[in-house]
Parts: sequence; structure tokens; C-alpha cells
Amino acid sequence: MPLMTMKRRVELLAGLWLGCLLVACGPGTGGTGTGPNVGASLAEGTYTATLDPDLQPAQPLPCGDRCGGAMVLSVGETRVELSLPCQRFVHEGAWEFDANGQAELAGRWSTVVLSDGKALLQEQSVLLTLVASLPDGYGQGAGQGLRLQLSLRGFDGAALLEPVLLTQQPPEAATVSCLSFN
Repeated sequence: MPLMTMKRRVELLAGLWLGCLLVACGPGTGGTGTGPNVGASLAEGTYTATLDPDLQPAQPLPCGDRCGGAMVLSVGETRVELSLPCQRFVHEGAWEFDANGQAELAGRWSTVVLSDGKALLQEQSVLLTLVASLPDGYGQGAGQGLRLQLSLRGFDGAALLEPVLLTQQPPEAATVSCLSFN
């Protein structure tokens, strides 16, 4: 297992090195800023955050006070899944970050809500925005991986989830949602 961790770190550092080269060729540095995009493999992994209760939906959730505030983002080259208590976003398909470390992904947002005492599934198409960054002190023994800031909005522009900063976790982190299905 430690060998896999070392391999993942080497891949991450190689991707970050590539990202630094792209920044060096960006607008305002003498380059065109139109170099190749950074692939999604740079961010592969699991990210977590504790969601501020004020950012949760206004509708009551079936899990009640057991919902907690945990959120998990699973990132792969062809699938991105965000799991929150009784809420889930899924994007399937190839994607990549632009030269600024940002990606916008279209997908399905599913929410289980209570209506007249019954749990109902609501779904809509939405846009998830990811912005990649390195933690402060990265490379100085901090031991932290990539951070992703995400936000979620409907196609009409309405914010569904304000920006949240997630930190990369070891591969064994668990997903949390009553909507964890394929």
C-alpha cells in the first residue's frame, strides 16, 4: 500500500510540474496562454469537507438531524460524483481542467426531500465548477494533497451550493449519501 501512495505522489508532482509550465506560458508572461489543458488525472482521488449547515437546502431532508455536514467528492478521469446527505451530483464523461486550473462539468443533481411526510426524489441538470489549488506549505512536509473548491448551480444560474473547499483524502474515505447508487 505505501508503494501505491508513493506512486500517486509522484504522479501528482509530475502533474503539478506540468501545471507550473503551463502557467509560465500563460497570458502576461510572454506566452499565448493557449497551451494544452491539464488532464483530469491530476485530481483523481477522494476529497472531503464538512458542510456549513447554513449551506444545506431549505427543504427538510429525510435523514433529519442525522444528516450531519459531511460531503465527499470522488474524482476520476471519466466520472465525478459529489455525495452529501440525501443529495448527489454525478458527471459522466471525459473532462479536464483549463489553463487556470478550473473545470465546469454538467451533470445530474438528485435530492431526496420530504413532502407531506413522504420522501420524494427530485432531479435536475446542473453545472459543477471545480477549481484546483495546492495547500499552503505544500512540498514543505505538509503531507496534504491537492485541494478542490467546488460550487454548484442550476442551468438558470441559481446557486445550489456556495463555494466549498475540499481536501484530498486517502483512498479509503467513505461516501455519505442516501443516494449512493449507480
